Amino acid sequence: MKRRTTIDDIAKALGVNKSTVSRGINNPSLVSQEMRTRIEKMCKKMNYIPNSIAKSLASSSTNSIVLLIPSFSNDVFKEVIDGVKEICDQYNYNLLISDFSYTPLEEQRIIEKYMQQNVDGFILTETYHTQKTIDLLNTAHIPTIELMHIYENPHFLANIGINQYAAAEYLVRFLVNDKQRQHIALCSSWLDSRALLRKMAWEDVLTAHNLPTDRHFTVQGKTSFVSGAEALIEILYQWPDTDAIFFVNDDIAAGAIMECSRRGIKVGKDLDIVGFNDLDFAKVLNPTLTTIATPRFEIGKLGAQTLIQFLSGQTPEQQTIELPFKFIRRQSA
Repeated sequence: MKRRTTIDDIAKALGVNKSTVSRGINNPSLVSQEMRTRIEKMCKKMNYIPNSIAKSLASSSTNSIVLLIPSFSNDVFKEVIDGVKEICDQYNYNLLISDFSYTPLEEQRIIEKYMQQNVDGFILTETYHTQKTIDLLNTAHIPTIELMHIYENPHFLANIGINQYAAAEYLVRFLVNDKQRQHIALCSSWLDSRALLRKMAWEDVLTAHNLPTDRHFTVQGKTSFVSGAEALIEILYQWPDTDAIFFVNDDIAAGAIMECSRRGIKVGKDLDIVGFNDLDFAKVLNPTLTTIATPRFEIGKLGAQTLIQFLSGQTPEQQTIELPFKFIRRQSA
């Protein structure tokens, strides 16, 4: 019976030390791109399959990174996942993904579970955690990155994202200053801490212009086209003279636009509607959706790169990285 190819076999075939091949397979960032390519080609040629169990026992590492997202059904995080996965694939890290259902205690439970499995690091898409979660990760010295929103005092090694407050502030100022809207409603979600920051921006801009801030409707549960349509009906029932609505997610904004079409309301004329995130469907709605574009793929990619730098013993130049958002003006406002 033919024996399994080993790292020794790969090293002999390449004429290099076993340790070089081991680094190239287990920690690719520690070898040159040229050597990494040579090792990869030889591994394919000789049908080398890493023994992950043996590697974990020998190194006390599983070469695994955990990405925690609030919901698998939220389209906002698909591009974040793609960005993280691209880098994990490039550096041969296993990517484990879990959904914590917007619940800090559930996030804590999942983190405790993965810590028992000896994972190498965490990428979190929330900046609000239980104190126990913060203490667990910091006490255990497990490299951890936070994504999506930036803030002054990160809990962990790095914080990467956009300024959620500033993005929402820009959008509301557009409605007040450019569109001269006077009765601007907000439709938000209690699930998402980023939605709370957008709500704060909405309140602050309206207050600064002496405009009312009572037109606030909260979606109960996860946002969707259906909840957006229902929110529009409720907002116009409570405040019939509403002339603009800021929806904190594109999916509820899209549902509202569809409901307006059914009711004969001219979006962009009778009523301005704006969203947030610039999801794929925003540019094909009728009318197309005015929104804020967030660089979700880049955030995920940069988060994974930064975490792997820490895991390789390097210290990134920046530990708080603010990426730019982009205002996308379309037909809905």
